[in-house]
Amino acid sequence: MNLADIFRHWGRWQPRALAIRFGDRDLTWQDLDQRTDALAAMLAERGIGSGDRIGILLGNCPEYIETSIAAWKLGAVVVPLNVRYAPPEAAYVIDNAGCSLVLTDAALAPTLAEVEGRLPILDVGEVRAMADGQGSVPALDLDPSHPATICYTSGTTGDPKGAVLTHGSWNAASQGWVQAIQLTVEDRVLLPFPLAFTGGFAVFLFTLWSGARLVLEPAFEADRTLDLFEQERITALLAVPQIHEVLVQHPRWQQVDLSSWRIACSGGASVPESLIRAIQARGVPMLQGYSLTEASAAATILPGHDALTKVGSAGLPIVHGGSAVIREDGSWCEPGEVGEILISGPQVMAGYWNNPEASAKALQNGWLHTGDLGILDADGYLKVVDRAKDMLISGGLNVYPAEIERLLTGLDGVIELSVIGVPHERWGETPMVIVNTGGKALTAEQVLAACRGKLADYKMPRYLLLRDDPLPRGMSGKVLKRELREEYATLPERIIRLDTNMDKDKEPKHA
Repeated sequence: MNLADIFRHWGRWQPRALAIRFGDRDLTWQDLDQRTDALAAMLAERGIGSGDRIGILLGNCPEYIETSIAAWKLGAVVVPLNVRYAPPEAAYVIDNAGCSLVLTDAALAPTLAEVEGRLPILDVGEVRAMADGQGSVPALDLDPSHPATICYTSGTTGDPKGAVLTHGSWNAASQGWVQAIQLTVEDRVLLPFPLAFTGGFAVFLFTLWSGARLVLEPAFEADRTLDLFEQERITALLAVPQIHEVLVQHPRWQQVDLSSWRIACSGGASVPESLIRAIQARGVPMLQGYSLTEASAAATILPGHDALTKVGSAGLPIVHGGSAVIREDGSWCEPGEVGEILISGPQVMAGYWNNPEASAKALQNGWLHTGDLGILDADGYLKVVDRAKDMLISGGLNVYPAEIERLLTGLDGVIELSVIGVPHERWGETPMVIVNTGGKALTAEQVLAACRGKLADYKMPRYLLLRDDPLPRGMSGKVLKRELREEYATLPERIIRLDTNMDKDKEPKHA
C-alpha cells in the first residue's frame, strides 16, 4: 500500500480532468502524476529515500501537495510544520522528527533561523523547477504500517508530540470520510485554511483520494469564498466553525447563489446550534464531525439524513471505526452518561514519534484514549461535552495553556498562575492569564515580553487578570481550572486587555 498509488490511479483514470485549481494555476491529474514523478526523482538524487523525514513549512500552494506525493513515492515521511511557529518551536519539531531537509519560501525562512546551516533548506522555487523537469521513479509498495506523516500536536504538558500517521491510517481515514459524506469525482471541494494543520492536510488528501477537484486558496477571505461558490460551483466546504460563522454573518449571505453547495461539515471546535440552523436554512445540510490528529482527522461524522433530527451530534464512527465512552474506572458508560471518549479503527495513529511512554498512555487495548468528554445516546450517536481537560481552541487552532504557563512562571510578581480559555466574540476562545500576585506589581508588558518570539501569534494571551488570593487547588495540589472557568465565565471589569494586534484583523487568519 502506498498513498501515492491513489494519484497514479487517477492520473490514468481521468488524466485530463482537473485535480487542483489554485488561483489561475490548474493541474490535471496527469500533470500531478508526472510532476510528482519528476520531483521524486530529483529528491532521490539529493539522497532522500524511504523513511527519511521531509519538513514542509509553507503556506497553501500546489508545491505543498506535490512534495507530499513525491515523498510518498519514495517512501519518505512528511512532517507538516505549523506556519505560525516561532523559531524555537520550529527547531524543536525539526530536530525531534530528525528531518533530512525542509521546504519553505522566503516569507517563512526566518522561522528556520535556529536550524539554518544544520540541514538542507529548499526554496519553493527550487521545488517548482524540479517538478517542471523530467524524471520518474518506480512504483514503491509499502507496508500499511509505514509512516506517511508525523503530525505534531501538543499534550496538556505542552510538550509537542509527533503523531505517526501511516499509509494505512490515512487510507482508512480517507475511505471513511469519502464514504460518509459521499464525495465523488463530480465534487469541487474548497480548502481555504492551512495545509500545515492536520485538518487542512486531511481535506486535501480526502478530496484527491476521491478523485474530486480541490479548489485550493492561499487563505480564507469571506468575499472571495462567497465568490468561489458562484464561480467555481463549490459543492463541499469542510472547515472550522469560525469560517462558517463569518460566512453566515456576511452581508451577502442571503443573496449569494449557494445552489451547488451540498456538503457543509464542521469540526475542530463545538458548533453552535444557531450556526447549524443558519446554514441549513439556506438548504445545505450542516454536518458536525469529531476527531483529532491522533485519529487522522477522522473519527465520527453525522450522516446527512440526520442533519435535522440529530442537531448538535457528532454522529457515528466512520467505516471500520468505533467509539466508546468510559468512566474513570475504565467501565463502559450507560447511554446518556458523560465519560471519556475512546476511538478505535485503522485510522488511529501508530503512536507518538520516539515517545513510547506517551504512546502507551494514549493507546490501550486497541483504543485511543482522547481525554475528551462525551456522551453516547441510545442510538450510539456521539455528543462531545468537553475537550481535553486543559486545551482551548482559538479560531479552530489548539492552544495549550502549559506552553504559556511555562514562559510566565518565575516572572517577578507571580506567586502562582493559571491559563484558561475564555469566550471571545471573534475567535471562539482566547487565552486568559490569571495570576496570584499577592499584592505585588505585575504589568501587561512583562507578560507580553515573556511570550513574544516564543509563541505563535494565536497562542498569545489576550487577557490578564490579577488577584491577590490563592488559586483553587484539589487534593493533588493541581489548580482546579474548571472552577476558574466557572468563576470567570463572565469577564470581570478589572480585566486587563493585552494588545497582541490579533483583533485588528477583519477576519480570523487561517494562513
